[in-house]
Amino acid sequence: MKQDITHREDIERIITRFYELSFQDDRLGKIFKEISPLHLETHIPLVADFWEGILLDGDKYRGNVTEKHFNVNRLTALTRSDFDGWYSYWEEAVNELFEGERAEMAKFRARSIADIMSYKMDHINQQAMS
Repeated sequence: MKQDITHREDIERIITRFYELSFQDDRLGKIFKEISPLHLETHIPLVADFWEGILLDGDKYRGNVTEKHFNVNRLTALTRSDFDGWYSYWEEAVNELFEGERAEMAKFRARSIADIMSYKMDHINQQAMS
């Protein structure tokens, strides 16, 4: 039996694995490596701050997740398919490494985030087309 998520290091493992998987994807890899290149040495700790707040009641994250995605969306229209792919790799990384209540919460919250972001980006992209 795998352990549940209990420490920030666990979250960092998930994030690292998520990017290993998503960088191999034609679309997400292009977004993360070319369109809006990520510097993982600074990006992973920032994303870990965000997820630590959700899963372990941390209070370090001070950014605006939605605004960051709006910025990427200005460079390339983000679609439902992009967010479904993002979620798929997140779910795969969590399932590969952990199981338990927090692992389930990580997947549930990620699905919610993907759905909300997809809705927001779709709305903005449709407005831009009219």
